[in-house]
Amino acid sequence: MAEKLDLVIQNGMLVYPEKIILGDVGIKGGKIAALGKAGKLKGSRVIGAEGSYVFPGLIDPHTHPVYLDNLEGLAHSAAWGGMTTVIHYAYAKPGQSQLKIIQEWKKEAGESSCIDFALHGGFFETLKQADELPDCFREGVSSYKMFMAYAKLGWMTDDYALVKAMDIIGRLGGMASVHAENGLAIDYIQDKLLAEKADFAARFPETSPDLAEAEAVFRAVYLGRLMKCPVYIPHVSSAETVDVIRFLRSKGVRAFFETCPQYLALTWDELKKQGPMGKVGPSIKTQKDQDALWAGVRGGLFDTFGSDHAPKDKKPTDDFFKAPYGGPGVETMLSVIWQEGVGRGRIGPCDIVRMFAENTARIMGIFPRKGRIQTGADGDIVIFDPGQKWTISAANQHSHCPYTLFEGKEILGRVTTVICRGKPVIEEREFTGSKKHGKFLPTKAARK
Repeated sequence: MAEKLDLVIQNGMLVYPEKIILGDVGIKGGKIAALGKAGKLKGSRVIGAEGSYVFPGLIDPHTHPVYLDNLEGLAHSAAWGGMTTVIHYAYAKPGQSQLKIIQEWKKEAGESSCIDFALHGGFFETLKQADELPDCFREGVSSYKMFMAYAKLGWMTDDYALVKAMDIIGRLGGMASVHAENGLAIDYIQDKLLAEKADFAARFPETSPDLAEAEAVFRAVYLGRLMKCPVYIPHVSSAETVDVIRFLRSKGVRAFFETCPQYLALTWDELKKQGPMGKVGPSIKTQKDQDALWAGVRGGLFDTFGSDHAPKDKKPTDDFFKAPYGGPGVETMLSVIWQEGVGRGRIGPCDIVRMFAENTARIMGIFPRKGRIQTGADGDIVIFDPGQKWTISAANQHSHCPYTLFEGKEILGRVTTVICRGKPVIEEREFTGSKKHGKFLPTKAARK
């Protein structure tokens, strides 16, 4: 007789990138141990999923736990949004050691995270910090972010430093992640608007123009090609960049592209009334840009969705120009993309799984442990009820951030249960997780 399973998810619609099937998922020892016909598997515990979609654990590849949330709080918020894995950007600010930051974050998150996690590095003094890369790779971190923008803030990596880092990353078998906007062009535009005493809230998109993004994406990917280093472009925001991605795809370059819910669901015309709260980088743009991004998602130009969760401390009365870039998003990401994508017939549930799970796991080199409902994979499962109606509000979110860009947005469909390595973290909309459950995942990026 077969050994009894620890947990069975029963009678759910199991979602894969290529199909949806009615069935059961059995978990034992934290791993998916069996797949069966609906109602056939037996276990010590059974969670019914009738009428619900069953996703593999979802992955957010783009989180920043250094502002109003910390490593513990971000994981908690992410779990409520259906994530069982988050990949944090562990930035090394000027004067800091990237190696030390990675080691500190691994320790802190390992002691406080209710879900699994991996890390990207992040350079602010790239020429100096890139010398630590061999040691950082030995810590299990294989992807590193650099900024082509924000020269005034002292964050920008110039082409010389970018090429140096890409050379080392490429030779070590990793991936460069690049915030791709032409920073010096943007700084000039900002200076020009300051001289005009312009209304920055009204004219914010001018300081993050589509052409500045498109030019930098092309340059970043081609510099990566020059140095034989795969490139990941986060938070694509514009129609111009979609055209560039289409061209790059035609050349077969090793590059991966992410977009975010804020760009797929909002325009600046409707968001600017929130003032500094809606200040994110790159800026949220126009309906034309939003439509082009959805066309790119449908056409397979994008690989992943990321939240760019960066909950900054700001108020509606703050000076817009001085207010920081960023906002919350990890908990609302699936809901918003489901509503705007599946709910409006732009994509289907299979696309959700493809871009929220399997693609990301493959790109980060954590597949087949993560990303797909199959035997031998981690027991990471999300149960999603497509019939639940609810409304997004800061009051029903779990981030420490007191605002959301999607306040008042009505959603049809909600996460009800989240299981990470066989342990329910959210069960029927109740938190059942615990600190120290989350495990660090070494990555081998650019494996897709």
